[in-house]
Amino acid sequence: MYDFNGKFVAVTGAAQGLGAAMAQRFLQDGAEGVALLDLNREGLQAAATRLDPAGTRTMAVVCNVADHRSVEEAFHQILARFGRVDILINNAGITRDSMSHKMTVEQFDPVVQVSLNGAFYCAQQVIGPMREQGWGRIISLSSLAAGGNVGQANYSAAKAGIIGMTKTLALELAPNYVTVNCIAPGLINTEIIKSVPEKQMEAFLKSIPMHRVGEPEEVANLAAFLASDEAAYITGQCIKITGGLR
Repeated sequence: MYDFNGKFVAVTGAAQGLGAAMAQRFLQDGAEGVALLDLNREGLQAAATRLDPAGTRTMAVVCNVADHRSVEEAFHQILARFGRVDILINNAGITRDSMSHKMTVEQFDPVVQVSLNGAFYCAQQVIGPMREQGWGRIISLSSLAAGGNVGQANYSAAKAGIIGMTKTLALELAPNYVTVNCIAPGLINTEIIKSVPEKQMEAFLKSIPMHRVGEPEEVANLAAFLASDEAAYITGQCIKITGGLR
């Protein structure tokens, strides 16, 4: 457990999966307020109710991170209630898989806009205040696919971009004691893998040295560590959480 008393957190893509798990971890570790951002209004409200039935420590903010104006409005709402954001978790992402020679602009652009552009738009909203207060954490979700993955030229490009952006922001913000890191998960037990055929899943598991998928809570554990004071000297890093899969 880490101590996030007095800290305010914003998590994108928080309606389910990794986002919801990370939001829950920060609440468990005492965060004073957690803003849940997602485009899925119904799922977002359900997550907020489940994580904080009283509604005293969370706020659900409908936001399209691919739209700069939507992001500005979302953070205006967050700052109006919380006053600041100490920890930003850029988790929002989508997939539109296709072999490159068949991939359309309608498949390529949205994936990059949500995963990469969205992370940048959100980071821009908190960089100034974090620099002024001399403390902050920006943690973005990359992926093992950043190293390349068949049928995911769009997703791989976006997640590789997250790594480059993370390293640049880390250099820019280190003098202000704001750390910027990213997490690259492998196969994690979220809604996405439920659609994977059984035989294909068996092959995936054989390729993982630990022979199991990761759990969202394990990714949340890593995010909590990187956001904690114990990780104050770690910045500009991309940390894999893959069960040994390279």
